[in-house]
Amino acid sequence: MDKALKSLSAIVALSFIGISLCSAETIWEKRQKAIKAETQPQAEQKAEEIAEPDTSDYNEEDIAMPAKPVTLDPTDPFNITVPAMYGTIIDSYKGTNGKLIVHIQDAHANYEAQKNIAGIIGALVDDYNINLVLMEGKLTDRDFKYLRYRAPMEVREEIADNLLKKGDFNGVNYLDLSSSYPISIQGVEDKNLYDSNGMFLLEMDKFKDSALEYLNKMSEAGQKIKEKVYNQDLLSLDKAKKDYENETIDLLGYYRILNDAIKKKGISVSEFTNFANLMKIDDMEKKIDFVKINTGAATDEQKALYKEYQDSLKNLNVSKLFKEELPAEGKVLNSISENDNQKELIKISKAISILDKMLRIKLVPEEYGYFLSNKKDFDPKKWADFLKKESDELALGLQIPENYYVITDNITTIEKFYSTATEREKTFVNKSDEKIKKDNVNSAILIAGGFHTPSLTQLLSEAGYSYIVISPKVTTKTDDNLYRETLKREWDPAIK
Repeated sequence: MDKALKSLSAIVALSFIGISLCSAETIWEKRQKAIKAETQPQAEQKAEEIAEPDTSDYNEEDIAMPAKPVTLDPTDPFNITVPAMYGTIIDSYKGTNGKLIVHIQDAHANYEAQKNIAGIIGALVDDYNINLVLMEGKLTDRDFKYLRYRAPMEVREEIADNLLKKGDFNGVNYLDLSSSYPISIQGVEDKNLYDSNGMFLLEMDKFKDSALEYLNKMSEAGQKIKEKVYNQDLLSLDKAKKDYENETIDLLGYYRILNDAIKKKGISVSEFTNFANLMKIDDMEKKIDFVKINTGAATDEQKALYKEYQDSLKNLNVSKLFKEELPAEGKVLNSISENDNQKELIKISKAISILDKMLRIKLVPEEYGYFLSNKKDFDPKKWADFLKKESDELALGLQIPENYYVITDNITTIEKFYSTATEREKTFVNKSDEKIKKDNVNSAILIAGGFHTPSLTQLLSEAGYSYIVISPKVTTKTDDNLYRETLKREWDPAIK
């Protein structure tokens, strides 16, 4: 057994298939609580349905005879479910061409997420016979099936699990080597674009540390000025935002604080329908006794509130909720700002935070969209001039770092890294379409990072595809160093 283990491990180590440039790992780590707000009540609803089945429309023959199996269209996104232990469906769309893409958001180098991705794929194969797996970060159609005969399944599973923990494997590789599933794994990358993206990543790594150090010093100086310039409401929201980003409070906790400011100042947020809906759901959850609902002991008033709660849940679109986050936050901050200095400080703080995430590759799509729409605000020379002026006027004597060139000289490289990543998305969709037609199937799984999700879903809908978006369950934090190394491994000769 040990000999087979060592032999197979050596072969696998030489057969590593490309990586997934998933970016934005915070998609899973900072947003799982918000997703849970949608999914948990659904589980409770199912418990109620099991406890009190509605037989009012049944006749005696229906009750006596077992129900006939119903054949569901596996290309209808609203017929697809996944086990809650593995992940959550956060978006669904019915297209026009009769074909379905199941987009699983990758969370690379996160062991728990990758195991759950493997579980999701296994469930999709078992329940819906979806065997075609299309992958970001993969240039070929090579797989590990040729190694399956070399060792028993338990040996292969141990090897695959070890490689997964080290970041050498992803969930698809793990499933391919450790199981007998008849999955066809195919790449959807363009080599030139993929290599260009990698080149920009390596270039970013040359100045990343010095740029992050500069941003940290600017942030510290800005914080000292905020303490003198911000009013109490701005200081409270600023603290809540930092607590949220430092994971002292979760996303829903931050939204609650934001909503308190909205109520206090009477700010209209009617255009942010999903944000308002989530706050309504959160408020109703506090008033509903789910134990009485599930046991049938609830009053008519409680049942009516629960029905309203369920209807609100059905209308909550988590993907659109995330898109509303930045503009809703911006409207609130603008409404409680009292002068131009406060507003300028807010813009500088937001730009510094977003650039920090860009360098760490923790950017979420909405933040990238903000960067593209507000490039004029990402000028560190202007930041330095403003902060120095404020420091002098307030007699703070702050040392504002002068090496702003570490950003100005390199921001084009940062932007090219992200623009190339988004350029690859058209290739993902075009190649997915080619592979589906070549294999003559109507459904496929597409593994790609959550950073790509908004563009991918738009491109898929424009091409007539139905889609569902699945976020794998994640409760553990990604190892940033391991994550970065896995991104670089495919391109950097020094670590090959």
